[in-house]
Amino acid sequence: MRMLLRLAFACALLLGRAEADPIEVTILCDSGYPPYSYEENGEARGLYTDILRSVFKRMPEYHVSIRPLPWPRGLAEIAKGSAFALYPPYYRPEERPWMEYSRPILEERLAVFIRPGLAGKRHFEDFPRAYAGLRVGLNSGFVTVDDVRYRDMVESGVIDQSYARDNRTNLLKLLHQRTDVYINDRLSILWELQRMVRDGSLNHDEASRLVEGPTLSTEHGHLGFSRLNTEAYPYRADFIQHFNTALGEVMDDGTVARLVREYSALEPELPTPGRGH
Repeated sequence: MRMLLRLAFACALLLGRAEADPIEVTILCDSGYPPYSYEENGEARGLYTDILRSVFKRMPEYHVSIRPLPWPRGLAEIAKGSAFALYPPYYRPEERPWMEYSRPILEERLAVFIRPGLAGKRHFEDFPRAYAGLRVGLNSGFVTVDDVRYRDMVESGVIDQSYARDNRTNLLKLLHQRTDVYINDRLSILWELQRMVRDGSLNHDEASRLVEGPTLSTEHGHLGFSRLNTEAYPYRADFIQHFNTALGEVMDDGTVARLVREYSALEPELPTPGRGH
């Protein structure tokens, strides 16, 4: 009899858990990193967003809302523990000890774009030596290029590194020759150039004056979780475990590969940029 009562109690617990409302979770995303993660009419859009929504569909225990924020602000929220998670940070454990990372989601190509008139004057593949004396633009919140020699040159003032809030601002600085090179993900830069041509900020001739230089490295985006204020997120460990499992499933079943193909097919049809020497 006792065994039957225990079994009935266990079944009731399981049934209660199955019928419980999903846990409400809010995730932050970069609002200005198209085509990967951006805001459009107040909604989160982009390749990472589509992948993560596919993942969250496999996590019925959770109802996940996505809130776009400017990247520096999102990082600050995670660093304070006032937000649970953010995408898509690169893996930088030393610079961001307050962040825990999911398994890698996507591979990105970190590329150099060069201002008009400069490309043929340096061997830009010789990184970072050929960048001595140049003004390098990065996006705000972007942890500097993961190269010890490059960081040493920045710290010693041999390279003048500056930040702007987003791709568009950095591209305008590059075209107006206020910086010499701009380093960011290749596809993201090309998408922003296309948007600028479409909205009249640039014409095709102006866009084609920029020169695509070498690919410096590949990076992977993640879902980053705050290590602080964990008592505010009692579901944290369970969520991370379920997320990584569901992410593996959408990778294995071809969902991620399909979405990557769809976005790659929409790569901007701009004039082919020249190649630096």
